[in-house]
Amino acid sequence: MNDCTLTLTTPILLEQRERIVPIAAGHGDDAAVMNRFLAGDDAAFVELFDRHNHRLYVYCLKLVGEPAQAEDLTQEMWERVIRMRLKPQEVRTPIAFLLRIARNLCLNHLKRRRQNVSLSALPESAYLPDRGDERSELEEVVHQALAELPFDYREVLVLNAYCGYRYDEIAEMIGKSSTAVWMRASRARARLRATVMEMIGSGHATDRLRDNDQSMKEQR
Repeated sequence: MNDCTLTLTTPILLEQRERIVPIAAGHGDDAAVMNRFLAGDDAAFVELFDRHNHRLYVYCLKLVGEPAQAEDLTQEMWERVIRMRLKPQEVRTPIAFLLRIARNLCLNHLKRRRQNVSLSALPESAYLPDRGDERSELEEVVHQALAELPFDYREVLVLNAYCGYRYDEIAEMIGKSSTAVWMRASRARARLRATVMEMIGSGHATDRLRDNDQSMKEQR
């Protein structure tokens, strides 16, 4: 297949978003799957989509704060991937490549908006324990505080806490060392803790966030 014949519509995104490979599954053959897709195998595209679409959607949603806009950005990312068949290129690490496209799309969107975004709309049930429909007051404050972090800090926390990637995986995605990513996440959590404390002035908040910090250190 020499031309680009795949199509991707919003209904497909909505339907496929629930079809995800469990987060613990390995994706060591992603490069091979990408090569099959570029060579004309439509089934390979579906395989990449099923593996990565949901977490990339969550990534966009946490950064732009609007479900409809995150859906559009995720779809645009996949459309760009489809158009790669017109001019194939080597992709050694597909998830890093996909994330870079999504990141640039999100940054361009945020620049156009020229305003702070709210990140409180994330449906976390796919990756965080189910705590019911009600969020605690502290959880709501943390969501508001997250929105105030610089983009680079917010991105690392989103990729780790909400998309489920390890720090070494994030390092490969964004072209940084694992130590650099861990340090960025550490600073981000410190900033997040300080902001939460300013918002509610509660020692209880410090205890909860300290628990999160300990969890982060155990990953290292």
